[in-house]
Amino acid sequence: MSYNTRARKASRCLGGTAGILILALATLGSCRPGVHTSPEILSLEGKTLEGQEIPLEQIQARGVVLNFYSPTCVPCIEELPALHILYEQAQSLGIDMYLAVSPDLESNGVDLLKASSDPSFQEMYPLLKERLEKDIRDYNIRIPMMVLKPPFEIKEQGPVTGTPETIFLMTGPLRLHYNLVGPVTLGQNEEQVLSSSRFRFALDLLTQLAAASGSDSSDSPAAY
Repeated sequence: MSYNTRARKASRCLGGTAGILILALATLGSCRPGVHTSPEILSLEGKTLEGQEIPLEQIQARGVVLNFYSPTCVPCIEELPALHILYEQAQSLGIDMYLAVSPDLESNGVDLLKASSDPSFQEMYPLLKERLEKDIRDYNIRIPMMVLKPPFEIKEQGPVTGTPETIFLMTGPLRLHYNLVGPVTLGQNEEQVLSSSRFRFALDLLTQLAAASGSDSSDSPAAY
């Protein structure tokens, strides 16, 4: 479910003033504390566009950030300026960051006629790679991309409910620290991005990941 879809659904749930309020909150995005033991998150495995297979639990960085991206998601594209700044900060702290893409052709703008009726990951990967490389060229994306492997899927009742959505993972051992729902910020220049309280919160989450690297999860709260 996309960010825009979540906002529209929220507006339908309640009418009048309450509906407008809910829509405004959905537009701003929301924050959800992580569930450290979520098997769907902790067992994530992906393949980069360079062909590298990456089980997240084997990453040795001081933290991992996954921003769930889709070529058909307008807010995902609009938040790219902020994500590039966040990526630079993550790199400086020794944290790995990827744009993560679900293994789904239709939701990522790939023509279903290019694939069989029940495509395997091996069949989907090159089609998704081709589509994502177009976005890299069109939007000058400098953040590494990862296509996640099945059985992962974005779903309303899952740990990742839509795009854009950003999860912050601690390492040593791997556990979910925070899930930021909606765009980090839609600021289009550095001044707008850095003035966003929501973006500053994301920077704080990076600092927490780096500080907690290698510590026991019982010492690390899920929400702030």
